[in-house]
Amino acid sequence: MIKFRLHKVAADRDILKIGEMAERAGLSPQTVSGIWNNNALRIDLATLNALCEELQCTPGDLLEYVTEAPATGKKKR
Repeated sequence: MIKFRLHKVAADRDILKIGEMAERAGLSPQTVSGIWNNNALRIDLATLNALCEELQCTPGDLLEYVTEAPATGKKKR
């Protein structure tokens, strides 16, 4: 599963609010909010480029691959 790390990368640069990130990157607050909160299902390359440009980072800094735990086959009762 791919997870966004925008909130962590932004915090490292003292950007602690979605609105501030959106304004600085020239993006809508709704777009940034979806990425910030890991609710976005996809990201446009122009959006990724704007975030990377503003944060002076690479796409790999903003994305993280997390393996999902395998299903155990046991059902909860």
